[in-house]
Amino acid sequence: MTSDLSAATSYHASTVDAPDYEPFIVGDTAIGEVHWIRRGGAGGTTLAVGLWRSGPQDFPYPFATDETIHVLEGVLDIKLASGELVTLRAGDVASFVKGTSSHWTVREPFRKLFIVSDA
Repeated sequence: MTSDLSAATSYHASTVDAPDYEPFIVGDTAIGEVHWIRRGGAGGTTLAVGLWRSGPQDFPYPFATDETIHVLEGVLDIKLASGELVTLRAGDVASFVKGTSSHWTVREPFRKLFIVSDA
């Protein structure tokens, strides 16, 4: 069951056993695939929740919104503009603020649950 949250509903349900994925596009480039669980918050606010997956690859990733990540599987290196390297593995949780510049290196097949907001 997959449904979009609307003003007329107070809940959202989605099947994650075999979710439908689509290309995740940043600019003109597909980087991994996404399964949207929720898109849109109350009153037009930005709120999205989804599952993202990718095989090994490198790409720049500008955080366009605040984003919290819970790693479900794999290994990801995130190099921040400051030069700091953040390595995330299964079970790790991290949050990044809107406007953070980064470069991602997916080292092993990777899956994450993410929440983005721009409140």
